Amino acid sequence: MKYEGILIALYILALIVIVVELFSMVALTVVIVLLIVMIAVQKAGLENSIKSFRDEKNEKFSEILAKIEEVSKKSDSFKEDLSRQVVFVDNRVADVRHFVESEISNTFSDISRRLGELEERLKESKQSLASAVGSLDERIQDMQREEEESLE
Repeated sequence: MKYEGILIALYILALIVIVVELFSMVALTVVIVLLIVMIAVQKAGLENSIKSFRDEKNEKFSEILAKIEEVSKKSDSFKEDLSRQVVFVDNRVADVRHFVESEISNTFSDISRRLGELEERLKESKQSLASAVGSLDERIQDMQREEEESLE
């Protein structure tokens, strides 16, 4: 820290002033000097403790960031996999749709062709039936004439 040098200089200056002023009272001077030394030692200990806590905090932040990165990579990977699966499913749906449409079209044309054949057969059957009915009608009329002639 940039203030440490200033703080140490102030401690030394305070110590010199106390020693010069209180030189006559040696016992009091020793006590005060010891107090200042104790304060300096405690300050150094606290600074080391603070530095240690900062280092621990930075390590934990680094661990947390690493875990967040890992989770982020996994979620990105999952998102990409999901996107690929969606595209795959979409392509399969398009293929199935195309297949179904072609099958429906083929089935429709086959049904239309068969329906046309049935209509043709029905038309032929109508004509055959009309011919048969007409022929039968002529025979009945011929038979009725013969009966009338035979009765006369």
